[in-house]
Amino acid sequence: MLCGWRTHSEIPLTGVPTSVNDSGDLDVIIQVATGHSPLAKSTDRFVFQHSADCSIIGVKDVADFEIRGRQIRVWPAAGATQKDIEIFLFGPAWATLCHHRGVLPLHASAILTGEDITAFAGHSGAGKSTTGALLNSLGYEVIADDILPVSFNQDSVPGAWPYLRRLKLHSDPINQLALAPTELVSETLDTEKYFVRPKRAGDDKWRRLQRIYLLERDVTDSHVPIEQITGADAVRALVDQTYHFNFILGTQRFGDHLAFCTRLASKILVYRLRRPQLPLSGAGKNLGSLIRAHLEDAGA
Repeated sequence: MLCGWRTHSEIPLTGVPTSVNDSGDLDVIIQVATGHSPLAKSTDRFVFQHSADCSIIGVKDVADFEIRGRQIRVWPAAGATQKDIEIFLFGPAWATLCHHRGVLPLHASAILTGEDITAFAGHSGAGKSTTGALLNSLGYEVIADDILPVSFNQDSVPGAWPYLRRLKLHSDPINQLALAPTELVSETLDTEKYFVRPKRAGDDKWRRLQRIYLLERDVTDSHVPIEQITGADAVRALVDQTYHFNFILGTQRFGDHLAFCTRLASKILVYRLRRPQLPLSGAGKNLGSLIRAHLEDAGA
């Protein structure tokens, strides 16, 4: 189960719980394609072709991906490893599937606070996974790492299903939080991070999204580490933290995307969280306590 979608994959997925029960309808099918890729040969590192019905993503020396309907077809490059393919399958390819289905792939990690979800959004290197791991060490369950698939239910309440309840961490937070890494994310592309199973993970259930913390590096020693942002600033933050924004550019769905983010910003709490530099030493040790205190003050 990924994002609440029952998924069958011909590519083994590292660290993802699987089921031997093959009964029932499938929501997503990941296939290793045969024949030639629909993409023409290119020297570019990345190629993106998006339309309303189909998307094609090319990653040089890794794989080409075609996302159409409930299918993700994969043409692995010669010599590409399974883990390298997974990086882009679970990243831009899956985010594109979300976009096609009207689900917002928010660039965030997320934990369960009470019955609701709290997310930590930010660009690559902002500390999303480390913050999620830190809160996990304090007893909070991990819901997602890197991508949080946000949707509205029939009552117009925003929420999300769990996605990839595993963490990708550098060795420093692994050692400082006494975590047990399982294996390298990749031996060629992402060689400095390890997969880590969280100590506690949420179950497969759609839950309400209550709040988002926008992670920013604190280079000013601010005395206001957490502040709420609203209105246009909150909307802008959600647009800015949309995973694989190339889809929005390629399909020119600017109006629909802005409307989604505006609707979401009106129904959740959005905060700017100025966090200390990594590693988790000195002021960094207080980050978990700071967030937990803020959550408790809000009744989470």
